[in-house]
Amino acid sequence: VRAQRASLELDGAFRLKETGAITKLKQDEIELTRKIFRRVDPTGSITSNLSHAGHGIDPYWNPFTPVKDLKGQVTAEFDEYARYVSVAEAKRTKIQIKKSLRRMADKYNPYAHSFRDYHERQAGSQAPKPFRLPDKYWEPTPLQVRLSNEKITFRDVDIIQHFIADNGYILPRRTTMLSRKKQQELVKAVRIAQCMSLLPYKWKLKDYQAMPLTDPLQWMADRLTDRVKEARDRRSRAMVQVMMERYPELNYRNFLKLQAEQRQREEAMGTAP
Repeated sequence: VRAQRASLELDGAFRLKETGAITKLKQDEIELTRKIFRRVDPTGSITSNLSHAGHGIDPYWNPFTPVKDLKGQVTAEFDEYARYVSVAEAKRTKIQIKKSLRRMADKYNPYAHSFRDYHERQAGSQAPKPFRLPDKYWEPTPLQVRLSNEKITFRDVDIIQHFIADNGYILPRRTTMLSRKKQQELVKAVRIAQCMSLLPYKWKLKDYQAMPLTDPLQWMADRLTDRVKEARDRRSRAMVQVMMERYPELNYRNFLKLQAEQRQREEAMGTAP
């Protein structure tokens, strides 16, 4: 049967189409294989062994199916064996830990007297107190100092987002470094902003999404003034001057103050010699 099937498989006329002869030979081969398996193991069920189906091995050991790579097959078998060994080792370790916990339950319980005796620990005269540093010894960062001087309202989303955790919770005073009054203002502002859908309840906005609820032109003028003050950006200075001509109704107090200070410094440097 196998010889006839091999001759037909190698023939180009029968390779691309399924004929009745090849179909009958395949059925005869499967039936012979089933009989051989039933003779070897009469009690076992004749089913396909698909444990190595992904490695080019036929369930019934078809000699016409080529093995793609012997090295890959051996590697797969060793990987499967290593997986079984690791599972058995983990199970053995788990059983040992359970037996140890059951045998030495009192020595693993930190509230038991045998635990203190085993580890040679002595109970203190007083209960330990939590470490809390007074407010006057707090050392806030420069950003926290600047934020604490700002007036916190529900419109200032860009300021509020510095005092919110990633999960949307309000940070405590020991983290925000705010005074009690400022912390109360912060809590009130966050609640109002969440009710007005300016802030989400369960996550924190990105920096580019936290924009204050104000006039966008005024916000742009303030941000350009900050860039002129911090980075001495000439382009930002020119943009503010153009905005002063087109939108004179905006508030340019900080920019004018910065220009006056710069003019005073230049006059002082000019009169010093």
